[in-house]
Amino acid sequence: MDFFEHQAAARRKTKLLIFYFLCAVILIVVALNLAIWGLFNFSGFATNNDGQGMSLSQWFKESWFYYITFGSIGLIVIGSLYRWISLGDGGKAVARMVNGREILPDTNDLLERRLLNVVEEMSIASGTSVPTVYVMDQEDAINAFVAGIESADTVMVVTRGALEQLTRQELQGVVAHEFSHIFNADMRINVRLISILAGILILGQAGYFMMRAFRYGGSTRSSKESGGAVVAILLIGLSIYAIGSIGLFFGRLIKAAISRQREFLADASAIQYARDNEGLAGAFIKIQRQSSLLNNSHAEETSHMCIAEPIKLSFNSLATHPPIEKRLSAIMPGWRQFKEQKDQEAERKTQQQALEEERQKAQAETEAKDRGFDIGGLADTVGKPTTMHMHAAGELLMALPAIITTAAHGHHSSSHAMHLVFALLLSDHGQVDESSLALIQNVYGDDSSDKILELASHITKEQRQLRLAILDLAMPSLRRLSQAERKQFFSLLRKLIHQDSHVSQFEYVLYSLIHKNLIGAGQQSKKAIMRFSKVEAELQVLLSAVIHASGQEQATKETVFKQVFDGFSSSQLQLLDDSFDAETFHQALNTLRRLSPMLKKPLLNGLEEAIEHDGVIEHQEIELLRAIAECLDCPIPPIIENTQKEAAEMLS
Repeated sequence: MDFFEHQAAARRKTKLLIFYFLCAVILIVVALNLAIWGLFNFSGFATNNDGQGMSLSQWFKESWFYYITFGSIGLIVIGSLYRWISLGDGGKAVARMVNGREILPDTNDLLERRLLNVVEEMSIASGTSVPTVYVMDQEDAINAFVAGIESADTVMVVTRGALEQLTRQELQGVVAHEFSHIFNADMRINVRLISILAGILILGQAGYFMMRAFRYGGSTRSSKESGGAVVAILLIGLSIYAIGSIGLFFGRLIKAAISRQREFLADASAIQYARDNEGLAGAFIKIQRQSSLLNNSHAEETSHMCIAEPIKLSFNSLATHPPIEKRLSAIMPGWRQFKEQKDQEAERKTQQQALEEERQKAQAETEAKDRGFDIGGLADTVGKPTTMHMHAAGELLMALPAIITTAAHGHHSSSHAMHLVFALLLSDHGQVDESSLALIQNVYGDDSSDKILELASHITKEQRQLRLAILDLAMPSLRRLSQAERKQFFSLLRKLIHQDSHVSQFEYVLYSLIHKNLIGAGQQSKKAIMRFSKVEAELQVLLSAVIHASGQEQATKETVFKQVFDGFSSSQLQLLDDSFDAETFHQALNTLRRLSPMLKKPLLNGLEEAIEHDGVIEHQEIELLRAIAECLDCPIPPIIENTQKEAAEMLS
């Protein structure tokens, strides 16, 4: 199953989740009515005209039936709606809920720095923006999860125990596992699952509060005054509490149904990304030997999101994760012998020694020269970064000047990341425009303009292939901007872009990537588009822009357009002129974003065909392709330089 099939399956899982939820609500309401009907009959509170117990058919006609039915449904809906609203910030809200602390890009903690390096490498290798990383300082167990509704609020949360107990190789396996959940849209389902299940679990809490209220308030009343009513209502509270336990059962059942198979898939994907099963296997062995159980009060709510079971269960059939032994057997059949080997290595090597080895390894990396690019099956690489992409990401990071990396990480202030964005923008034409610099000075002062000029001097035409990596690294720092700072930043960015009354392709790429990762693309409210015939005009706009970016002769461009467009439609549409209209292009992309996942794959294949037609892949083509893929929610790994590919194949 590839990326696009996973995306289609994720949509089906969302519908399945709603179905499970409705079934659980119906069963809970039925169970609650049966329990209270039985209690009323038992206590003598409900009788018919003959003084006998009320039959079940009579119960359905009583006002109590309607009170209980609609009251319980209302309580469930309110509970789910409340949690839905409280998690409106997506991943960041979940991270705050579990008391996560954001790891700042300029951290001096070696363990945190190592984690950020691994996450940055995986992000660049997969073509996704760097997620905001959090650590749960109070958790000594080994665990991790990702959460978010879209790229703008994606977070990765790792326990302190994982940082301290895992080697870099093992940490890389854990991070690769979590990135597979990002690629396959699992994290969006996971966050929604927290909200949906909150309503089911609230019944148990309501019953608990009812019993507490009557425990402390009922004793002050006369037994004659309260009589059977107090007993009945007390029993109702007990029943609701018991039904809440049923809700907990259904909640765990739903999470198990949604999550268990996904964990096997995520394990397999992690191995595929790094072509290394030892890292993830080593992490699982340490989890098995030590613990993945969390002390956090929200461990139950987030159990389906974690890489390993965070709560202790009496029945393994309700576990959200397969047993560690089965997962180890799936990724490494000879894991028991591997475990013995790891135990022996642990005695010989300390964590500090491992960090020192990692630093020495990073210093020994060599830079590759630019000898052209190789796309190599673009659609097949979406959501599937390989060893070659990991090596390419590492080389890109190593090639960045220290001043650029420092600014991207926002050392001391997020304003440094803003300076870097302005430097990227102003250096696009090879020289800094004085009028643009004056606009920046009016807003941020002379000191900022001096820093921007210094940064721009390190972004040369020969380093165009580094620009998207630079932007990816700056995203976590930019996300820390306050609402007022963001508003001012975007306002100035738009003024700089529109100052010459024309939006270039790179200006569009820069702005669209920043906007999507800071503001978000918004939720698609309309139905998915299932046929290319519905979007012929949009395909014409998109394909024309990509072909013009190649810089080929006009006759060749027209030939390529007809050849590629015929694969989507029989309509005789023509290649548009070479003027890049950012607004029209963006509207077309937003419409194409609604394509079903299985149509996005041939679209990317068509774009790849158009780009590779002349055998030369230019940097502007790569950058435009990245913006398109980002908008389509199809992250593409970096386009591999041929020398990087050769080096990676030798090391594989």
